[in-house]
Amino acid sequence: MHQESPETYNIRTRIGRLRFDIYLDDSFRATTAPRFFNQHNHSNFEVHFIVEGCGRLLLEQEEIELQSGHFYVIPPGVYHSIVLDRQRLLSKYTIRFDWVEEHDYDDSFPASEEVSLKSALSQIGFFYAPDTGSNELLDRINREIEQPALGYYSNLQSYFNQIMIQLLRAGAPTIRSGYQLPRRVPDDSRSLVIDAFFDRYESELTLEELATELHLSARQTSRILKQMYNTTFQQKLHDTRVEEGKKRLRTTDHTITAISDQLGFASPALFCSIFKKKIGQSPQAYRKASNKSSK
Repeated sequence: MHQESPETYNIRTRIGRLRFDIYLDDSFRATTAPRFFNQHNHSNFEVHFIVEGCGRLLLEQEEIELQSGHFYVIPPGVYHSIVLDRQRLLSKYTIRFDWVEEHDYDDSFPASEEVSLKSALSQIGFFYAPDTGSNELLDRINREIEQPALGYYSNLQSYFNQIMIQLLRAGAPTIRSGYQLPRRVPDDSRSLVIDAFFDRYESELTLEELATELHLSARQTSRILKQMYNTTFQQKLHDTRVEEGKKRLRTTDHTITAISDQLGFASPALFCSIFKKKIGQSPQAYRKASNKSSK
């Protein structure tokens, strides 16, 4: 890794609404670490992945033997130091990170999974555990940084996301994901679900409710509506209501206000506006023309 400053790189990545700022400095890939690290602490999480060598980690009231193939997490503010074995000097990767919860909504990521990850993050304290593949990912990260190619930043984000998940699984082993992958619904079944959903046009329907019935995200549901019907959710809802409105204008003597309310429109004015935009004439004019043609 090329050294440029004490804080060389800040790589930002997200898992749902959880944003991670990952800091890499000249200690990221230490092939020959100094024999003694003075007592110190950090304002963010510090993670060491031991590649080779051994030593001792000294905490305030604890001493831990360090071995290759393991990693440990130091939470913010915790004082620590390292004493190395003179015969087997430590070779390791080091990263530091902070995290925050963004306020924008990511409908492509399951909310329940996000809640589980946030709960795991809130439980992370000091721990020392066997590595489960992070060193290989860190090797890839190091190569991407040294030899950046097309899409390398996306690769870095992907690798660091995997590392964060491995870290959270090791640091909060009791947290389980309650999310289940949705089964794929064939297009013909989807159309039945969609048609049945819009048959309830009198109700206050939402895109999110349809997405839930299809076991999809709102974004995926919008894409399906575009592919299958060449329309948006709101347009299809309006089309359904207007078609039913035409029928009631022809076959009943209900007032425009009553029909608007029956169809689920927020107001008669909105019903008249959408009806005229789609049909080319007002509900009153449409009813009058229909009555003339039926005589």
